[in-house]
Amino acid sequence: MKIRERNDHLMIRNSMRLRLAGKEKIWAVLILALWFASAIEGSNGKKERPDPSQAFFSPAAKISASSILRTRNRPENYPDCALAGMKLSVSASFPAEKIDDLLSREKITVALIDSGLGGLSIMAEAASRLEKIKFYRQADLVFFNALFSTEGGYNALPTREARLEMFDRVLSSLQKKIQPDLILIACNTLSTLYPSTQFARKARIPVLDIIKPGVELLRKKLEEESSSVAIIFATPITISEDTHRQLLLKEGITANRLVTQACPELEIFIEKDPEGEETALLISAFLTEALTRIPEPWPPVILSLNCTHYGYSTALWERAARENNLLFTIINPNSSLIDLWLKPDGKPRFPRTAIKASCLSRVPIEEKRRQVLASFLRKISPLIAEALLNYKLDPDLF
Repeated sequence: MKIRERNDHLMIRNSMRLRLAGKEKIWAVLILALWFASAIEGSNGKKERPDPSQAFFSPAAKISASSILRTRNRPENYPDCALAGMKLSVSASFPAEKIDDLLSREKITVALIDSGLGGLSIMAEAASRLEKIKFYRQADLVFFNALFSTEGGYNALPTREARLEMFDRVLSSLQKKIQPDLILIACNTLSTLYPSTQFARKARIPVLDIIKPGVELLRKKLEEESSSVAIIFATPITISEDTHRQLLLKEGITANRLVTQACPELEIFIEKDPEGEETALLISAFLTEALTRIPEPWPPVILSLNCTHYGYSTALWERAARENNLLFTIINPNSSLIDLWLKPDGKPRFPRTAIKASCLSRVPIEEKRRQVLASFLRKISPLIAEALLNYKLDPDLF
């Protein structure tokens, strides 16, 4: 794997592979990912307001391995996000009658939004649950890919303002083009940003995000396992926003039971190959780094997967935990988001539910990536797997 400069962007030459062994290879992949993260955060110091439709990388940064790790472990290195961690609100609350109205309809259109393809696993489970509980006569599920560039996502935008501007643009377009009855933000990164968007202040339809159910799931598990420590694995933005940890502290969970671990670029490797060697190496390295912040002997550990992509690689998380001889539990909040809308024990109202599914994207999704993820999705919902394989490319989506 070789890094080179071209037009101020960092490019990865995928035809090459790291030729290292053992721990050296693990740390080489980790340092590569962290190098990206540090560059992404705008280390060139420029203050110009960016065009949020572009990816922003700074190839000029000079950093050592120690400075990389120090940068990733200190929230103050994200100055534009410093105030964000104090905003503990989640998505807008809607009167109970609005939610009840959704549950009394015969037909419903639900839009699921993610900055990538992780949220498709939530859409697949929603489709599977709709088929079983037969709660609507017809349900239209629309996956709206909020990724704006193939060269970098929201973690690549240098300021919080730029991220909010882009996400507002996405939400406004979704509302106009899809006119959904319900929006599910199937992305932790976007969920942390949503309360600060202009759209959130004027939304007239229910918008449910994954933060609150994820926090509640982790809180319950920490209370059940009173001697355990939780590691919150997520993207750099989700970690820097600090919403999960702050909400758990408000719920009475002590700080020494919470470890946060940013996993830059992991979602990209997962989309490429959820069970691949490079994905496995990154997961192992991120877990190893997180464990350095937990005193030995290690207590029972809860691995909280707070990026919707991470569940695709559950087997690799389990393998990494076993390699470290951990007594562990893995929790994935993806299903909890659906629970806010459809209870698993819901009673049928119709003989069957006719389900339509579509996948919309502004950026191309390469065929190999679609095939890999479709094989996973097909086990949950063949309908959603087909929607991904036959996605609609719309360069003017937002």
